[in-house]
Amino acid sequence: MKIMKNILCSNIESLSNYVKELEKYVDKSAKVVIIPWSFPNELNSLIEYFGVSSKRYKKYLNVLKSLGYQEENIIVLDCYKDNKEKIKEKINTADVLVLTGGNPEMFFQKVVHDMECLDEIKYFKGLIIGSSAGACLQFKRYFITAKNNYYKYFAFYDGFGNINPQFYIDVHSINNKFYLNKLVNVAKEYKKDIYAINNNGVLVFDREKSIIEFMDNVKVIKN
Repeated sequence: MKIMKNILCSNIESLSNYVKELEKYVDKSAKVVIIPWSFPNELNSLIEYFGVSSKRYKKYLNVLKSLGYQEENIIVLDCYKDNKEKIKEKINTADVLVLTGGNPEMFFQKVVHDMECLDEIKYFKGLIIGSSAGACLQFKRYFITAKNNYYKYFAFYDGFGNINPQFYIDVHSINNKFYLNKLVNVAKEYKKDIYAINNNGVLVFDREKSIIEFMDNVKVIKN
């Protein structure tokens, strides 16, 4: 049976701190697909960025193994080697998708325009794990604060739409009065609660029941 939930965090390593809390969402025999297309600029190959010898790959692999997933059931989608049909087939036969952190605009470009697999991700019926950009992109619309934005200004962007924006998240959030007041203003203006996830925080959203559960280090800002 598919687990229709989203696990959202700022840093993928934070999931290792909540193994017991997350074990109810983990099917240890599940087929896991990592989509690491959030690289900072266009590449010719994924080998250096997310190859099996890269630090990024090892970081994600270690976290997934700590949760109980089997290494032989974990694969990485390569947008430079696999064609569109192969990409879609691998997503459709997966139980878990992992969306990495990094450059959200590049990730969106690859999914929507280059590989044309938006529907496969948007309507995915299993568990979706996202860190940083990979968490934000799960929303139909999401914002990036000036602190976190490469362009140093606050802005909204289009996401993949797994989660309709009945609430927003802020990743890499900080416990700073001035910063949090900005989020309060956003919550009031757009009339949606904001879950501010710091670098150790984890939030779980049930897509079927619209239930939110969060671990430590998540601050709720009411609209």
